Amino acid sequence: MTKKSSSLQESVRGLYSLVADDFYLCRNDFEANGERFNSALLMGTLTELNRGNMLLFGEYSGGKTTSAEYLNAVFNGLPLDLVKRVAIRGNPQLTEEKMVGRPHYGKMHQGQEDVVWQHFVLVGPKIFDEFNRLPESNQSVVLNGVDRGEWNYLNDFISTGRQPFFATCNYADRGNNGLIPPILDRFDVAVESKFPGVANVLHIAQDYDNDKDRVLENPELTRRALTILNSGKPYREAQAELEKLVQEHESSLSSSGFPMLSKDDKERIVREVRAIPLSRDAEQYFALLVAEMNTSEKYGQKRSIDSPEGDKSRGLYLNALFSGCGSRRQEKSLVRYAQSLAWLQEHDEVNLDHMTQVAPYVLWHRIKWTPETEQAFRDNDRVDPSDLHITKTLLNDGTNELPGVKKRFVESQANYQRVIDLAAHGKIKEAVREAKEYHAGGKGHPIFKDAARDLEGV
Repeated sequence: MTKKSSSLQESVRGLYSLVADDFYLCRNDFEANGERFNSALLMGTLTELNRGNMLLFGEYSGGKTTSAEYLNAVFNGLPLDLVKRVAIRGNPQLTEEKMVGRPHYGKMHQGQEDVVWQHFVLVGPKIFDEFNRLPESNQSVVLNGVDRGEWNYLNDFISTGRQPFFATCNYADRGNNGLIPPILDRFDVAVESKFPGVANVLHIAQDYDNDKDRVLENPELTRRALTILNSGKPYREAQAELEKLVQEHESSLSSSGFPMLSKDDKERIVREVRAIPLSRDAEQYFALLVAEMNTSEKYGQKRSIDSPEGDKSRGLYLNALFSGCGSRRQEKSLVRYAQSLAWLQEHDEVNLDHMTQVAPYVLWHRIKWTPETEQAFRDNDRVDPSDLHITKTLLNDGTNELPGVKKRFVESQANYQRVIDLAAHGKIKEAVREAKEYHAGGKGHPIFKDAARDLEGV
């Protein structure tokens, strides 16, 4: 079932279409409920709606940063030139003082402690370009900022709350570093910025000076914004003054045909997204997926310090195919982005398609597949990066040799529902007995062992 048409959804779709048609030319490579989108632009739009964090991978000059800049400009009413000005450009020499804040040198010489916050911290939505050029030892500096919008320097502290955060990464070269697992886990979704096709490239190549960007820029407002940012005023006072400039720019964009979202609109979207429930199918697929990523027949639970299970006789569930384990952040990411997509498509609930189509983009950057799993897919024809291709395949129907989570969901759903129904009717002992039967000593789905433990209270 779907809701009646909503002006908020229409506004968001209008902004998505304007960016896709006029600024970030791209091909559609994502489908949910029969509707096609571009994955980078769609996930970026959902990131704006739920104030999430997104990684963009791709080749040099592949449009990664460009897409994030356009989205931050149109969804937040910021001049495009300001968005570009306050972004961080990754390099090995970046320190905490260059990313977050530095001492006020004048006051320091007078024996006073005060912080000059970097513009990156002070301006709402954030872009960290070439993120993987930051040394691994320095990535921890932004952990709390990415996760909670909390920024610390010396004895001072700014809490911005959750804000859209985009980080771009080129594919590996001699100047890149690996991303540490804690930072990867703090990014809700990851996408690849793909080749847009020859026809689109012909249009892009003829806009050599980026003339189309002029409508999104406002040099005068940007100069005024930088004056506020450099004024040293308290954070809340500076934000109030910046908000007035945003309203001026939004008025200009609105007169140019952009369906702008007010601050109240965005707050309402957050509330509506949170209120969307999961359908039974979506909830049960989610339960089976979480069970496969977090349980272990051999070790009790799946841990990053243990090797993946190697006993193939117990079934090739996900827990045997990757190193590490699930996390509460990734599970929250999956639900929130599935809800956001359901909201955008004007559905009353998250359905199975929302869940299965979003899940690979939530997980592929967080999962380290075993060498044996990678080998099984090495020669496959594919349109996605290898890790994303493997994740999409194994979260859906899988292959003949490696059945996927969706296939096991179809096979196990009726039995899982029976256990739930028995428990709901107070038949706990019977529910436990059947859960253990379906688990079959480790050969059946791990959701049944987890269910039995919950019902027994152990």
